[in-house]
Amino acid sequence: TLFTNTNVSASIGSDLPEGIFAYFRSVLFMNRYGVYALVGATTTKISDALDNVFPNIDFSYPVTACQALIYNILVAVWSVTYNDNGTERKLQLVFFDRKWFVTDMGAVTHIASSPVSGLINSYGVRSDGKIYKLYSDSTSNISTLIKTALWALNDPIRTKQALKIGVEATLPSNIYAILTATVDSENQSSPSITLANGVQWINNFLQNVPWTNNSGQTVQWTSTGYALYKYDAQQYGKYIGFTVTSTAPAFTYNGFQLEHELRVRF
Repeated sequence: TLFTNTNVSASIGSDLPEGIFAYFRSVLFMNRYGVYALVGATTTKISDALDNVFPNIDFSYPVTACQALIYNILVAVWSVTYNDNGTERKLQLVFFDRKWFVTDMGAVTHIASSPVSGLINSYGVRSDGKIYKLYSDSTSNISTLIKTALWALNDPIRTKQALKIGVEATLPSNIYAILTATVDSENQSSPSITLANGVQWINNFLQNVPWTNNSGQTVQWTSTGYALYKYDAQQYGKYIGFTVTSTAPAFTYNGFQLEHELRVRF
């Protein structure tokens, strides 16, 4: 039998004991300057995308962490107190598949998870002592914001004129979704563009035909499944990107499309 002496790297650690937990084959932990994954004896930083976030985290408040299931995807979650321009906010930093996003569950002070019937359920405690199940409601409206990078589009010295944008999304059958998009540059954002899956009925005179039910309420027809929502764009700059917001629940962004022309250099 061959035995090896393997020592874990001692140069990186954490003084946040409630921010350490197992995740798949790794041990994940947060310290005051990042999030790290311990795989075997190797420590790897996984929070490069949050380097500008950590200076605004108030570590005088507890940092807690757990696993969670969001739409049946196992994710890692850290609950922190964030200084948002002088306003304290309790936020959750969520990680999976080398990606990060942020959620806001209100004034949650601590989070933890527990397996129930083979599923990982996550829970949060608020300052009033009440316990809430997190990430479990997939039907209520939820405010979301997606902000892409500002793309150089393979030529950073040339001005790009945005012509059309497209948002690919898959929507459930019972949801009337409104997506509000802006086209962004390094200097400004375009006027808001409204994209929706509503279906309008038009008669031979090109007039809208409203539908009402037995209670006299207006019936909104919607399309379902995958769709490419496109619109004319008004933006130019060296770098172009999107911001898309919505309050619709349980839908999927499949991609973002941009038609553009290259203009002058410098």
